[in-house]
Amino acid sequence: MSPEPFSRELGPQEALFIEMNRLSRGGLQFVSFIKVCEPLQMESLREGLAYLHKRHPFLRARVKRGERLRWVCDVDFVDVPIEVTLIVDQLDLEKEFRDLAEIFIKTEEHVYRLRVYTNKQGFVEWICFINIHAILDGRSLMTLFSDLDKFLCLHEKPRHAIKSLPLLNSIASQLEASGYCGEKEFEHQIEGGSRWAVEKQASVADRRACAKSYLVSPKKNEGLAYLAKKNQIKLTALYCAVASVAARVIPACRDLTEVIFTMDARLLCNPIIPSDHVGSFSETASLKLPPNATSSDIFEVAKLLNNEINLVLLKQKPMTKSLRSDYSIEEVTRMAAEITAPKECFPAGILVSNVGNMRLLANEMRYFEIRKGMISLKTAINPLMIINYTTYRNSAFVFGYCEPLISEDSISAYIDEYMGIINRLISNVKC
Repeated sequence: MSPEPFSRELGPQEALFIEMNRLSRGGLQFVSFIKVCEPLQMESLREGLAYLHKRHPFLRARVKRGERLRWVCDVDFVDVPIEVTLIVDQLDLEKEFRDLAEIFIKTEEHVYRLRVYTNKQGFVEWICFINIHAILDGRSLMTLFSDLDKFLCLHEKPRHAIKSLPLLNSIASQLEASGYCGEKEFEHQIEGGSRWAVEKQASVADRRACAKSYLVSPKKNEGLAYLAKKNQIKLTALYCAVASVAARVIPACRDLTEVIFTMDARLLCNPIIPSDHVGSFSETASLKLPPNATSSDIFEVAKLLNNEINLVLLKQKPMTKSLRSDYSIEEVTRMAAEITAPKECFPAGILVSNVGNMRLLANEMRYFEIRKGMISLKTAINPLMIINYTTYRNSAFVFGYCEPLISEDSISAYIDEYMGIINRLISNVKC
């Protein structure tokens, strides 16, 4: 007799993410491209993916609707869509992202899917992993593929039944147990101050998720880390400052007063979430600049933002996501509908995620290199998102946005300014 599948109610943010993703037709999904660096047969990849599916309960999850939403972890691996396609020319990651971000995952059936790209010899060259953001964030993606890499490197595969990790409680309840608090409203919005204006309003059906990525030497990230330490600020605060100052190149955004930064909340929970678990463990906080903070000195801005980060970590300022457990599905659905509706301005600031160094988050991988990962951003909450991380081979900067809410001309000007600031900062660094 098979054991009962893992099941629990969704936490408040999980429920809101599910409803926003549903109403925006895939507007809160994570699309990640992973380069395969060693010869890998499709049969071996399927075996490894089946192992991950049995080991990690969220990969087996689906949403069951009722008075409250529930995770039920009973989806078989054979029911997860895996599309295999032949690479004819060099893969255009920007085009592939735009196409795959249009695929809507029906969470009542499954929560992730894959597209696998093979060459003419039948070896796997690229993997695209698409998941709803409510079950997996960028750091967990690194953990997941590190786990897969370890499995593929085994000389003898496990012969015994694979034991599943437990299904953890929602991160909201664990943060609350640690003494952290969230905002009263389910979704954060800027109160006062300037907002980034939408260039062209569009319905959900007319929004197109886009992402541009840049690979640089890990030495550049080491240079930035050196500068942050020298100036006694967190590296995340430095990245947030660059994101804020770069926005001034766009006329409508010269007085932005808020950046939303994401943090790894696993170490903040009670108890601490083990590093081998995967899930959506990111939390966000609003970093506000004074209206008169017009300095172009990156470190001056970074110190202001660093103080804001410290207030959150010291539990003197709430996180932006609600930690309430007394929500109703009607309330969540109404809020999700309001958030995803067309509007004149983005309700929140630029989203910055310093995922970190993979050397610290996961082991060195032989088979895989995570090249590009970004949320689809069709919910129209944030004008753009910047994700940066370092693997064993590269440092990556990924810029996500949504057309036509923001034009390609505007995002190109922003990226040029952002990368220009980064290059100027490290040009004279002597570590």
